[in-house]
Amino acid sequence: MKVTRAEIIAQTASFRYPMFITGYQPTFKVPPISTIYGLLSAAKGEIVTSRDVRVGYDFISNGSGYDLEKIYELRPSGDVSQNNVITREFLYECTLTLYISDLDFSKHLKNPYYTLLLGRQSDLAFVRKVETIELEESDNVTINNTIIPFDGSIPGQIVTLPTGFTNEFHRKPCGVRTFVFIEASQNTSGYYDQERKCGVFMHPEYT
Repeated sequence: MKVTRAEIIAQTASFRYPMFITGYQPTFKVPPISTIYGLLSAAKGEIVTSRDVRVGYDFISNGSGYDLEKIYELRPSGDVSQNNVITREFLYECTLTLYISDLDFSKHLKNPYYTLLLGRQSDLAFVRKVETIELEESDNVTINNTIIPFDGSIPGQIVTLPTGFTNEFHRKPCGVRTFVFIEASQNTSGYYDQERKCGVFMHPEYT
């Protein structure tokens, strides 16, 4: 299977738990699938979903820290009701390795339409390398530092998350699914990246 492989780096990243609205804001250790499609949408300049391209990815960072952040709470009208200061966890020295089924998508990553982010507006991301490679399909590969749809066969943190959001001022989640975060090596069927010596789980189309 030929894919576009991109290496994307960021000094900081933050992937907010959706159930935490105020107060302490922890971060997932791996970006949700909606974050990945949000990044691809920013690169292309239009909405990209799992119906358009399949993706696989893994994500690593060199540690985490905490910061104080001022947030603005909005009324349904869009007006600011009040502001608040929260404690937010963030990851630093981050690397996202992204596999994309669309071979032409490299042109969008090399010249993104909008600024690429890995979380907040301050979590700027930079595409360090883009290339075309071939993945080998296998019934038994080792995956790590990623997420996959939950089916009960692989242990990990289980979270229900949207696969994307609507493109409107008050964004609404869509395609909600249950996923499992893989932070320790697990074996599953998927694809193998011979150069990086690692397994890749290519996500299916989500409806």
